[in-house]
Amino acid sequence: MKDVFEELEAEVAQYVIDRKHDAIERKNLLIENDNLIAKCLSKEVFYVATNSKLNVARFTKIHVANTIIEARCLELEAELTNLHDKSHHDNQEELINHFSKLGNNPPTPDKDTPNFDSVFVIDKIQASLQGKDNVIRQLKKKIAQLQETR
Repeated sequence: MKDVFEELEAEVAQYVIDRKHDAIERKNLLIENDNLIAKCLSKEVFYVATNSKLNVARFTKIHVANTIIEARCLELEAELTNLHDKSHHDNQEELINHFSKLGNNPPTPDKDTPNFDSVFVIDKIQASLQGKDNVIRQLKKKIAQLQETR
């Protein structure tokens, strides 16, 4: 029976050793797990930081490009306004020059066209002649009637 006790004690001792070994192995696995988690987190933080840095760089480039484009748009708008003002000024100046030339050099009528006042005189003369023609016709009618009655 003593052998059985010794055997049982040996098994219990082995069990205690195995249990301590398993506890140490478990602690080592937990430490390794914590290290892996820390490594994954540090990589994730690195990727997030890198991605954020890249996004900031891209945003900065886009912002700079947008600022340049806005400045160019303002330049083009100013140039368009200047061209519009210049065109308006040139047109106004051309009209002023044209009308000032007309004032200094009134248009000369052609030899065949009567001047403005003579047109009214001609109309008055024509009206007068028309009236005289009517009187002559009436007188001719009366003469013809008188000759018939004789």
